[in-house]
Amino acid sequence: MDALGVRRADVQTRVSEYVPEVVEFVKVLISKGFAYASNGSVYFNTAAYKAAGHDYPKLKVGLQTAEASEAEMAEGEGALSNTLSDEKRSASDFALWKSSKKGEPAWESPWGAGRPGWHIECSVMASDVLGTNMDIHAGGSDLRFPHHDNELAQSEACHGCHQWVNYFLHAGHLNIQGLKMSKSLKNFITIRQALKEHTPRQLRLMFLLQAWDKSMLYSDQVVDDAKSKEALFKNFFGTVKASLREDKTGSDEICSWRADDKALNACIVATEANVRAALCDNFDTPRAIHELCNLVSEVNKHLNLQPSPRHLLLRKAAHYVTQMLRTFGLLEGSDAIGFPAATSSGASDVESVLAPHLNAMVAFRDQIRALAREQKLTGFLELCDSVRDDVLVDLGVRLEDRPDGPSLWKLDDPATLRREVQEKREKAAEAVAKKRANKLEKLRKEQAKWVAAFVAPAELFKVGASAGKYAEWDEATSLPTKSADGTEVSKKQMKNNEKELA
Repeated sequence: MDALGVRRADVQTRVSEYVPEVVEFVKVLISKGFAYASNGSVYFNTAAYKAAGHDYPKLKVGLQTAEASEAEMAEGEGALSNTLSDEKRSASDFALWKSSKKGEPAWESPWGAGRPGWHIECSVMASDVLGTNMDIHAGGSDLRFPHHDNELAQSEACHGCHQWVNYFLHAGHLNIQGLKMSKSLKNFITIRQALKEHTPRQLRLMFLLQAWDKSMLYSDQVVDDAKSKEALFKNFFGTVKASLREDKTGSDEICSWRADDKALNACIVATEANVRAALCDNFDTPRAIHELCNLVSEVNKHLNLQPSPRHLLLRKAAHYVTQMLRTFGLLEGSDAIGFPAATSSGASDVESVLAPHLNAMVAFRDQIRALAREQKLTGFLELCDSVRDDVLVDLGVRLEDRPDGPSLWKLDDPATLRREVQEKREKAAEAVAKKRANKLEKLRKEQAKWVAAFVAPAELFKVGASAGKYAEWDEATSLPTKSADGTEVSKKQMKNNEKELA
């Protein structure tokens, strides 16, 4: 959980440490008439609870006026439950304390040796830490009923209130390749296993791109989408930082906004409003991320069309995107813009430390490269490419050559850069192989043409590709008149043959 950037809890509770409190909680419910002992177990009396003016169940739509099914209630009794019997007054009653069979976990109680029911432990521990009311209660969608409904009933009955929880957040299930993750289906994956293939940021982004209260999908396609979005943000931050480095004084020589600057500012303001609206609408993170990506695309278009951008405006856009990604837990640290880069010594401001050195090195390489291109010094050009694709890659520096300006450098993950360089080289090798194959095919056709030229006209449509294709030929012209199946040669084919013979 630390690796995923999930904050640690303030307190960790174990029901085995709360058994005395569970017993006292159950005794209160019995004293208030909301529970009854039966054959060493204690059950919650749902009829008495509803007669006292409470709703049950609250969270399962459609069951407010009907009895819960026996199957659902049996599930709600927990894995160690006994088969439903005459112990319960109603099928919708549920266990607060269960008598234990031989070999099952057991603690002493006024009703005999037993153990806490499944739902009571949550109510007791939460009430001990948070009191008689909590603001937010979360869990999987499958816990809505009966677990959370039973928690509500016993807690509100004990505390004498009608709203123990203000808000419930029920998250969707995680599906692997379209199926619910399950050990029985052998499609189970642990966080540690996932982190061996993907970074914590990529996994968090994958979840942000899906609705929190719907089923979530874990698949190569979904992770690839998250990686694509991560690359979009990385390139955006790198491009903005590179542009800001060109602003030596921190203030543009000309600061007034042009029409496209005003349009970009309007886009930033609209994005801020749209992201806020998305998050206020049931924490719609997919739409919020989509809005941020749109802003990034607009800034990139602006930079491509505007050779002299207003750097304060760029900084404003990058600041906002950084702020929101930090809010979503996609980055940490105090970097004003972008994903932080840390040194082995732990310094988080590595980019500002490296900037003057990389600026000098890149400028020197640009000069060598320009001179080599001017004087056609192929060896020096290859060395410049090696610095870009080998030396700097291993140092985690992305270098982008531009046709009409100085090269841009950005800090990135060395493994990512190595993979990109390898893919680039493989594509180049494929292009060379394809070009060679096309050339060979052209030579083959040319050769076939010349070979055909040396064939006697009378034999042209009887050998090679035409062998066995025709049955009769015109004695005067040597052109075929009938196909091998006895049909007349079509006029179109006759014209093609005449051209070939000519």
